[in-house]
This record gives sequence, structure tokens and C-alpha cells, in this order.
Amino acid sequence: SSSSTSTPSSPTSAASATPYPPLRVVAPGRVCALGDLHGDIGQARRALAIAGVLGDGGDGINPEWIGGNTTVVQVGDILDRGDDEIAILILLQKLHKQAEKEGGAVYILNGNHEVLNVSGDFRYVTQGAFQESMRFGEHLVNLFGKAFEDAFGGKEDDPRKKAVKARVGLFSPGGPLAQQMAMHSTVLIVNDTVFAHGGLLPRHVEFGLERLNSSVADWMRGKEITDEKDRMALGMAIGSVKDSVVWNRTFSAENFSSPMERERACEVLEKTLASIEGAKRLVVGHTPQLGGCNGECEGKIWRIDVGMSFGVVGADPQVLEIDGDNVRVLKTAYAPARNMSKL
Repeated sequence: SSSSTSTPSSPTSAASATPYPPLRVVAPGRVCALGDLHGDIGQARRALAIAGVLGDGGDGINPEWIGGNTTVVQVGDILDRGDDEIAILILLQKLHKQAEKEGGAVYILNGNHEVLNVSGDFRYVTQGAFQESMRFGEHLVNLFGKAFEDAFGGKEDDPRKKAVKARVGLFSPGGPLAQQMAMHSTVLIVNDTVFAHGGLLPRHVEFGLERLNSSVADWMRGKEITDEKDRMALGMAIGSVKDSVVWNRTFSAENFSSPMERERACEVLEKTLASIEGAKRLVVGHTPQLGGCNGECEGKIWRIDVGMSFGVVGADPQVLEIDGDNVRVLKTAYAPARNMSKL
């Protein structure tokens, strides 16, 4: 299918009609991929400016999309290690709405840190992020009424307990932010490029990528996962095992320990891509690359987590641009390829 947008135009209450995140989308223009953002909105904005999609004409409330029909893919891990997680989610959502009018889009993937938070594991959450959750919870109570006060910790006197309860209310399965993240793909194929947070193995493809996406969405929406196949799908997508999509690091070593290890990884990659119709390359985040974005296995794998958040290493943001068959790393403000000087 070539569906691009993920929400139907008419609101629907029937759970059965709830849309699932897309697996395949068609991008009419260039594609820009951003690595892990980890709650750092300043670095997120810098990355979006480098991608040539965020102008400086907007403000904190209404950002300015200048990307035309560009498709942006953020490969997950917006949450944890930084203070402005919800602000980044809202920024990307607003840019997506503007982009759609011009044939562009902004897609977000689920990473292992989104999974940790929906699971109630808050060990990487900063004090600032707990505060942001509390403020956002209060905002929702103001919007939707006192009935929701308890769900977001409004009745707690102890500020620490209040902040934790607000976060649980927002991110637990079925909570408002978990439901929003349920519309984020775990695996996304844009034209001939496959995106996954950690990695993708032949058995994931064999099992069925649609099912991996939909099982994560169902879990985040608070649906009880009882069907054996759905439980398997959920394990392959987000299980803490080394080879689930969001935790996998098979292709992530910046420098393989031996030529043999490299050969093995490239072979598995080759097999994975061969089993996905039309797929030429895989793009992953998850593992910080201290030398910046880089490709391996003849350009069939690109690792784009540069550790840009100041909660990680605060590296200068970089963006991977895929324009037809041309793949390049953008490090400074975007300039169309033909105007690039030799420097």
C-alpha cells in the first residue's frame, strides 16, 4: 500500500476502526532521517534546521515548516535523558500538520526508551521531564475537566509523588501519550529505505512487519495481548531480548571487531533487505556513533544516532538525507546539492 497519512479524516469511536501506524509510505521528495533526540529540544531544532525543514520564522508555539514535500523520519528515543520530551513530540506533530499540506510528512518511530516509559520504567527520566509531565497533566485536566484530576496526580500533595503519578497517567498503556505513540511505527519503509530504531533481522520480516507494528500499537493503547501470535509479535518488536527491533545492535558497531564479524553482519543485513520488496538500505539509531552518521556494508546500513542530546554526549547534530539514489550526511544548514561548494 502507498498510504502516507496515518489518521482517517473522520473521527471514529469504534476500536476496530482505529488506524494502525503505517508500514510503507511513498515520499514524493527527499527523505531526511534524524537520530535519537532524548529530550533535548534545542538540539532537535538544530537538527531540523540542518535538514532544511524548520525555518526561523516561527515561535515556540507555531514552528515554521519550510521543507516543502520533504519527508522527515525520526528513528525513536525522543524520551528520557532530557527535560523537553513532550515539547519535542508536540513540535514534530505541528510540523507534520504543516508538511502534509505541501506533500511532506514527519514520521516518528518507537524506540526502546518509548517502550521503557510505557512499561513504567522511569529510571532514565530527568527531574525536568517529571516536571514537564506534571505540567502537561495539569494542562489536560484544564482542558478535559476535573474528572481526570486523579489520573494525572492532581490530588497528590507531595510534588515528587504528583510528578510520578502524572507520568504514569500519561504514558501507561491507554494513557494519552501512550495512545499518541501507538500511531508511531516500529518499522517504517519509505520508498526503498527501511527504518527501525535498533535493527531488523530476517525472522522479523518472515513473521510479518505489519503485525509487529500493530501489536505494539495495541499494547500502547492498553489492549490486552492474549493471542499467541500477537504476543510473539510484541516480543520480536520490543522484548528486552537482544534481537528485538528496538533493542537490536547487530549492525550498530561503529568499528566491527574483526573482518569476520563485519562479514557476518553484512550477510544478515543482505538477507533482511532481500526479503523486503524493493528495499535497498536500512537506517537505524539506538547506538551512539562517536564519529557521526556513517554507512557500512556498501551503503546498505546507515547508523544515525550521533548522541546529539546533552543528556548523552551533546554532539553536533547530523542528518541523513536520501534523495533518490543519493545518500549524504548533512552537518550544516541545508543547501540544495547542486549549490554545494567543494568544501
